[in-house]
Amino acid sequence: MNCLSAMFKYLLYLLNLVFVAGGILLIVVGSIMLSTMGNFTAFEGAVNTQTIPICIIVIGCVTFVVAFFGCCGTIRENACCTTIYAICMLILFGLQLALSIWIFAANDKFLTSMGKVVDKAFDENDAAQGYPMDALQLAFKCCGNTGYQQYTTVPASCCGYTDRSRTCEAEIYTLRPACQTEFVDFWASNTDLIRWSSLIIALFELGIFIMSCCLASAMRKR
Repeated sequence: MNCLSAMFKYLLYLLNLVFVAGGILLIVVGSIMLSTMGNFTAFEGAVNTQTIPICIIVIGCVTFVVAFFGCCGTIRENACCTTIYAICMLILFGLQLALSIWIFAANDKFLTSMGKVVDKAFDENDAAQGYPMDALQLAFKCCGNTGYQQYTTVPASCCGYTDRSRTCEAEIYTLRPACQTEFVDFWASNTDLIRWSSLIIALFELGIFIMSCCLASAMRKR
């Protein structure tokens, strides 16, 4: 193996270690997003809100497995493993690029749909639906769809109380923001992070694919 191939080998190994950590990070970020929404994800009208966090967790798991596989193939100088890794990296590049483009193209429409989710939660805030506004108000420390003024009697969840029989004090709920604003802002900040990071990661994956192909070719020629 020549000097350039050896350099590619150790560079790929280090990049794969970074991708292993990146996969773990994506899993953690997706899990935090799901846990932040709390029980609100159980609301029938909030099914779409779970899509992005679940996709992030899945991509994180796939990234972790592929990167771990790449580490083994690279350090052992196995041409077959390295070729399979390169193909997997090309597939990941396509998926990451598609996700990034989709989020860029559909971001405004997606945020509008998230606002409608809160509208639906407010309109269907009853025992049959499991009081989705309570879950939302507890998770995001907010009150009402557009503000606490919408309530004749402000619910306990506007003060962070899980016991619906408790009285919510005015000095607490008057300081709480509107839930629609908080919920849409939550998704806006997260989708911005996801789309730019996905685009950057996709470019790195393309570079790794090219290096992997070169390295696999050099391994076969030994």
